[in-house]
Amino acid sequence: MPVPCKREKWIEIMFSNEIRARFLEFFEKKGHTVVPSDLLVPKDDPTLLFTGAGMNQFKDQFMGKNVTFKRATSSQKCLRTADLDNVGRTPRHHTFFEMLGNFSFGDYFKKEAILWAWEFMTKEMNIPEEKLWVSVYQDDNEAYDIWAREVKIPTAKIVRLGPADNFWPADAPSKGPNGPCGPCSEIFYDWGAEYGCGKATCNPACDCGRFVEVWNLVFTQFDRKPDGRLEPLPNKNIDTGMGLERIASVKQQVMTNFDTDLFVPIIREIKKELGDAGKNVPVEKLNLIADHMRAAVFTICVGVSPSNEKRGYVVRKLIRRAYLKSGRRGEFLYKIVPKIAEVTKTAYPEIKDKSEHIAAIVKEEEKKFNDTLNSAMPVFEEMVLKSRNKLAGEEMFKLVDTYGLPVDVIAEEAVSRGIIIDAEGFERLMEGRKEQSRKGSDLACEFIFKPDQFKNAPKPKFSDELPLKAKLEFILKGEKETKSLMENECAEIITSPQSGGFYAECGGQVGDTGTITGENGRMEIVDTFETDGKKIFRVIVREGAFNLGETVSVEHDHDKKMRTAANHTATHLLQAALRNILGDQVRQSGSFVNDKRLRFDFTHMKKLSDREIAKVEDIVNEWIEESLPVSKETKSQAQAKEEGALSFFGDKYGDVVRVVTVADKSKELCGGTHVDNTSEIGVFKIVGESSVASGIRRIEALTGENAAKWLVSSLKELLARYGQISGKGSRQLDKAMEIRIDEIIKGKLKIDKSIMHEFDSEMKPVFDGIFEDFAEKEKKREKEKENERFGEVVAEIDKKVGSAEVIDGVNFIAYRLNDVDIEMLRRAVSYTEKKSASAVILFAGCGAGKVSLVCAVTQDLKEKKLNAKDIINSIAGFIDGKGGGSAFFAQAGGKNIDGIRSAFEEAKKIIGGKV
Repeated sequence: MPVPCKREKWIEIMFSNEIRARFLEFFEKKGHTVVPSDLLVPKDDPTLLFTGAGMNQFKDQFMGKNVTFKRATSSQKCLRTADLDNVGRTPRHHTFFEMLGNFSFGDYFKKEAILWAWEFMTKEMNIPEEKLWVSVYQDDNEAYDIWAREVKIPTAKIVRLGPADNFWPADAPSKGPNGPCGPCSEIFYDWGAEYGCGKATCNPACDCGRFVEVWNLVFTQFDRKPDGRLEPLPNKNIDTGMGLERIASVKQQVMTNFDTDLFVPIIREIKKELGDAGKNVPVEKLNLIADHMRAAVFTICVGVSPSNEKRGYVVRKLIRRAYLKSGRRGEFLYKIVPKIAEVTKTAYPEIKDKSEHIAAIVKEEEKKFNDTLNSAMPVFEEMVLKSRNKLAGEEMFKLVDTYGLPVDVIAEEAVSRGIIIDAEGFERLMEGRKEQSRKGSDLACEFIFKPDQFKNAPKPKFSDELPLKAKLEFILKGEKETKSLMENECAEIITSPQSGGFYAECGGQVGDTGTITGENGRMEIVDTFETDGKKIFRVIVREGAFNLGETVSVEHDHDKKMRTAANHTATHLLQAALRNILGDQVRQSGSFVNDKRLRFDFTHMKKLSDREIAKVEDIVNEWIEESLPVSKETKSQAQAKEEGALSFFGDKYGDVVRVVTVADKSKELCGGTHVDNTSEIGVFKIVGESSVASGIRRIEALTGENAAKWLVSSLKELLARYGQISGKGSRQLDKAMEIRIDEIIKGKLKIDKSIMHEFDSEMKPVFDGIFEDFAEKEKKREKEKENERFGEVVAEIDKKVGSAEVIDGVNFIAYRLNDVDIEMLRRAVSYTEKKSASAVILFAGCGAGKVSLVCAVTQDLKEKKLNAKDIINSIAGFIDGKGGGSAFFAQAGGKNIDGIRSAFEEAKKIIGGKV
C-alpha cells in the first residue's frame, strides 16, 4: 500500500492538465517551438515499435538534419514494456506515460538547461528549494559548478553518480554504444527523512523511496568512437525529460503516481465494474489494470489492434494481463474505456472521438481470451499438478500451439504457483515450428495455429473414406473468412464431410499432408490441425482457383504418412532401448516426428558414450529384425497404468486411453500413428546426440530409406574424400576407418552390407574388405578401451586400499565404480585382493542402468567365520537382486542403484557381528 503523505504547507495542488500546459507555455516563452506529441507508433522510424521518449521524433534535428527550429518543447505520449513486471508493484513504473521535455539542437547548453529547469520547478511549480536535490555525472565539473555557483544549491545536496546512473546511454563510456552520448543531471524531490531509511547518509543514490527522480537533463556533448574515445561534438544538444505522472504526484502530494488525478478516476471505475469482487483485488493489481488499459486505449487509437505480431502482440498482452489480474471472467474492461477518454479528453480529444471503436476492440479481445482460458486453463492446471515443480517446454508449446494460451500468461501463472518453466525448450519448439512452416510452404504462409479463430466455424460430420469427395465448407485466409482462393494463396480450410483418415498435429507428430483437387485447381495440404472436433487443413493453392461450396477430392500422401508412422514407432522403441541401457530414470521430455526424421528428448544427466549409443542402436535394430507386432488398443486409463503403460508430457488423459504396445518391449499411452509390425521400419540409425538443457539429452535418428541413404551417402563421401581405395590394409583405408567408420557402420555390418548394391559391382570387394578389416580393428579397439578403463580403475583402487576402514580389527574395503560391467568388477576385486593381505572387499559396479555387487574375503578371515556368499546373500535385497558364489568370492546383480549405500552399511554390521 502507498505510504500516505503529509501535505506540505507550501503546496498548491495542481492537476495534470495544468502542469502540462504550464510546462509548454514556460518553454514557449523561452523561445521554444511547441511541437505536438508524435504518434505513439513512429511513422518514419522502423527501428522502434513504439515511441519511448520525447526525443524520438527529433532524431533528424539531433543529427543536424531538417533543423527548422533550434529549440523545441513537447509533451510526448510514450510506451515502454521493459519494466512490465514492475508495473503496479512500484509507485512509479508505467507502460504508457507522458514525457514533458525541452530540446536544443546546437543552440543553448548546460547553463540554460539547468537554470530554466530550476526556475520551472521553484517558480512555476512553486516547490521550495529545500525540497530539491540534484545529481551530476561524477566527472562533470561544469554541471556541478553551475548548480553550486549559479543556482547556489548547497553542495551537500549535489550528488556525484557514476555512468550507470548519470550518463546517456548508461555506461556508454566503457560499454558503448558508439555515437552521440553525454552526461546527465537529475532533479530529485525529497519526501522527507521520515519516509526514508533513516540513515544519516541517505541521499538520491539510496533506493529507500525517500527521493523521487522528477527530471533528467541530458547533455549530449560527445561522440563515442570505436576505440572508446569520447570526442567533443561540434554541435552540442540538450534533451530533457520529466514524467508528467511523477511531477503530478509531487504537486498533488501523493507518493504514488496511481494516486494522482491521472489514475484515481480510472481505478474507481475499475472497482465499480468489479463490484463486490473488486474489494478483494489487491491495490497492486488495480494499478496494473489501470496502467495497462491506458496503454491499450492509446495504442488502439492509433490503429494497432490486438494480434500475434509485433505491436499487435503488445496490445494483446496488455489487455490479457489486465483481464487476468482482475480475477474476473467475462467482458468488462471495455467499460473502462469511456472513463479513460473522459480523463484524457483535454489533451487528447481523439480518444473520446474513437472511444466506441476502441471499446469494441477491447471487448472482442476479452471475449477471445475468455474462450481461450476456458479451454486452456483446465489443461494448464492438470499440467501443474503433474509438473513436479517444472513445466516442460513441450507442455508450454502445447498450451500455446493447441490452446492459444499466451506464453507470458503461462509464465506468470506458473511463477505465481512456484512452478519453474522451461523457457528455452519452449523457444526451441516454437522456432522448430517456424522452420517447419518455412520449409513446408511459401514464406508468406508462415503462421501459428490459433484455435480461437475457428470457434464459429462449422463442425461437419466425419468420413474415413479416401479419396474423400467433399465440399469446401469453410475458408480462412489470414485472419478473415473468404469465399475464394487463387493460385499461390494459402489458407486454412474445413471440408464437409471432414476426413477421419487425416492425422492432426499432436504430441510431437506432424499432421498428415496430401492434396485437394477440384474441377479448376489443385491445393497442397501442408499440415493438419484439429480443435473442438474440427479438422483443419492448412493449404497452398498450387494451380487454378477454388470457391467456397465447391466439390473437391481429398487424398492424403500415403507414403509420407507411412514414413511418419515408422518414425513414431521407432521413437517408442528408442525410449524402451534407452531405459534398458541407461535405466528406468530415463523419461521422455519431448519429441518431434515427421516423415524425414525423428527427434527424442529425454532426462539424463550426462552425454551418452559411443558404446551406449551403439548398444541403443543395436537393440532397436534387433527388435526391428524380430518383426515384432505393434498393437493399438483402447482401454481404461486405470487398466493401462496397471499394465505399466508409460505416459509423459503431463498430457491430459481421459478415462479411456489409447495404448500402443510393441510385443513385450514397449507400452505407451499414445494417440499417434504407428506401423503394424516393426519390420516395416526397415533400419534405425542415430545421427546425433546432444544436450538441449540441464539434465535433458536429445537423440536425432533416421529410419528406413532415409537411414539407408544417409549410410550410403556417408560411405560415398569417404571414397570421394580419400580417393580410390585400392586394397585392404592401405594407409588411406586405415585413415578413413579411424576418422569416419565408427559413425557409419559400428554395429551395423549386416545392414550396411545389404545396401552395397547401390555401388558398382567392382566396388563390392573393397567394401567386403572394409567390413572384415573393421571387425578385427574393432575387437582390438575394444580391448584397448577395456585395458585403458581398467587402468583408471586400478588407480582408483590403489588410493582406496591405503585407507581401508577397520571394523573390530578387520579391514573393510568398500567402493563404488561407475561405467563398469561385471567382468571389469571381478577383475577389480581380484586385483584388490592381491593388494590386501587381509580384508573383506565389497565393490559395487554401475553401468547400463544395472548394479552388480562382488565380494571377496581373504583366506585368513576364514577363522573369523566371515563368508563372502553369506554377505552377498544378506545384502542383495538392497539392490533388488539375488546372489551366489563361494565362501571366498561371491556376486549379485540387481537394478536398484540407490540401494548401494544401504548394502555397504549392512555389510559393516555383518562384519561387526561376526567378529
